[in-house]
Amino acid sequence: MIRSRRHLRFAPAPPLALLTLAALATTGALAGCGDGSDTPAKITAPSAASSAAGPSAAASLTPDRQETIFLDTTAAHLCSVQSRVYTDPAAMAEAYASRPVYAGLSDAQVEQYQQRVVADPAFAERLTGQLQRTCGSAPK
Repeated sequence: MIRSRRHLRFAPAPPLALLTLAALATTGALAGCGDGSDTPAKITAPSAASSAAGPSAAASLTPDRQETIFLDTTAAHLCSVQSRVYTDPAAMAEAYASRPVYAGLSDAQVEQYQQRVVADPAFAERLTGQLQRTCGSAPK
């Protein structure tokens, strides 16, 4: 337990480029979110279809809406992790690597979008822009 603020050491928030690199580095290794106390809550993007609706709901969404769900959810997840203070570096790494719930998207669709973040510079730029809007930082 910390009894005095003078014992706290704050690391500066990582720059947006670092968040983007973290997103790129972890997209291939994302795993399901745990329910442990060091794991942030699961985050979902607003969607007309719920994740319980199954693959038929994912098929009914337009490709643009599917991309929006992926980008919004990924940005919200990374901003949530970045805004939390972690006392254990392993817990922070686990939080960055955890996979949020992508409402309305199948696992196969999420995998395709994760690969696009790495392989498609324009798509990665869209994620960067969404990170800036979601996290509240202005482009530099």
